[in-house]
Amino acid sequence: MFDFFKKKYDNPMLAEEMRETQERWFVFLQKLEERMEEVCEAAIPQLKEIFEEDTDPYKRAHGRMLAGLLGQVRQMRSKANEVREQKIIDFTHAAEASFPSITSPGGSSYYNMLYKFKEACYERHRVFEENVMRYEDLLQKAAGEPDLETPYRKLLEEFEKTKDRFVCSQCSGNITIPKLFVIATYVTCPHCQTQNTFHPSTEAQMVLHNARSLAEQRTAALLKEYESGDPKDPVLYRQYLRAMFNEWNSIVPDMAEENEKFHERLLKDQENYHH
Repeated sequence: MFDFFKKKYDNPMLAEEMRETQERWFVFLQKLEERMEEVCEAAIPQLKEIFEEDTDPYKRAHGRMLAGLLGQVRQMRSKANEVREQKIIDFTHAAEASFPSITSPGGSSYYNMLYKFKEACYERHRVFEENVMRYEDLLQKAAGEPDLETPYRKLLEEFEKTKDRFVCSQCSGNITIPKLFVIATYVTCPHCQTQNTFHPSTEAQMVLHNARSLAEQRTAALLKEYESGDPKDPVLYRQYLRAMFNEWNSIVPDMAEENEKFHERLLKDQENYHH
């Protein structure tokens, strides 16, 4: 595809190839965006309806549909990245390798031409990426952000009222549940030392399922502050992560050890990204 690079650098084929490549790239991204808009705009009302009608507390029907739609959007992103690599980046590298020195007659003009080509193509891809992120966000928020704080607070209030009402299965002695458990747990009877199995309610089990989302809601302002930076400040991201994990651990303290391991992995990923 790059045979014309073998010819003298002032061959007008070079300028024409850049023009055609840029034009094809723009048309390709526009078609992807039109398809993305078609899929997402049609699906958003359905997502809302399924979320509202799904009686499953885990909203699995809604989750499956959302995952499928996000998968389609991300496939479009992958396709754009693949074409960008093959048609824009490879093209640019081949052109750069074939150009004369910038100090040679005509060299500067061709480097300037390539620079404008790269800027235009990369900027168009940036706009495409913004559209991808916008539709991902619209899909994820199609049902509206759930209020996780109110049911959690209500559950804590109910727990305080009922934590002293349990009796031992062996001796019928009174047992106080020491804290809100979100998974099945053994509780020792203080009278006969029998281990009783405490089974949390469905609402309590949902705390484990929603804990991270609730923590993210509580610390959303910190994440927004980080994301609004240009360039983004990694220190702000680390501050957000620490605050979010503190909230997460306060909601489900029994998961703190596993959560902290996850926190360390995210920090390492960020360090690797910036290096």
